[in-house]
Amino acid sequence: MPLPLAARGLRFNPGRDPNARYGTLEMVHGLVDAGSRVDRDLGGLPVTINDLSHAHGGPIPHHRSHQSGRDVDVLFYQLGPDAKPIESVGAFFDPSGAGVDFRDLADPADDVVLQLDVPRTWLFVQTLIEDEEAALQRVFLAEHLRTLLLEYARGHGVSTGTVARFAEMTCQPGYPHDDHLHLRFFCTPDDISRGCRDSPPMYAWRRDKLKAAGVRPLPLAPKRKDASAKIVTHEEAREAAGPMDAEVERWLERRERWLERPHPGRVYCP
Repeated sequence: MPLPLAARGLRFNPGRDPNARYGTLEMVHGLVDAGSRVDRDLGGLPVTINDLSHAHGGPIPHHRSHQSGRDVDVLFYQLGPDAKPIESVGAFFDPSGAGVDFRDLADPADDVVLQLDVPRTWLFVQTLIEDEEAALQRVFLAEHLRTLLLEYARGHGVSTGTVARFAEMTCQPGYPHDDHLHLRFFCTPDDISRGCRDSPPMYAWRRDKLKAAGVRPLPLAPKRKDASAKIVTHEEAREAAGPMDAEVERWLERRERWLERPHPGRVYCP
């Protein structure tokens, strides 16, 4: 089903292709519920949703996943220079949660200082983790931003079970994912009966839930390698961007460190 172009606490990015906003019923309902909860509990501006999938699935430009209606990109909630909510952009954030909307990369005069809105971003993700019908499987997220969200959750009375699930289901992608969340959802029991295959991992708690529903998961799907999904490299993106002011160059140099392998015990996403 299509994600609404706008709902309480949520909007589909008007700069993205509206034909790429289709997802499973459970995932779309989960996203709408999460956006509504943040709006109800914390107020602010709507969360901005980027690509989901095409109506009938299949390859989608600039993605290797997003082919079966169970992947979605979500921009972080953000605060502006006055520490108030600001419309989200695809800016990347450093280990302190600071970021910059550079706008014209060659003109430092139009830069806007940003801060990751940790409380709202966390509540959005927490709502999805605790939504058994949505069945969130994986959160692709840069290591340093995962750390900020974990620290916030542990200091604000979030249940240990929810925190443990977040810690388990987050992974460090090869591309840093420091400018958005990539969320992946499990196949539902009904979809499994029709041949839906999850990608790794399959957690013990998920197996228990499927067993209770009388469903046995199918063998996990191998990682998709789709040559038709052209992924732009860092070098290509930098060359295409043209002239940049010195501050942009400094941020890009710092960002290179975030591509390093994470600390022991934390894995790259499969």
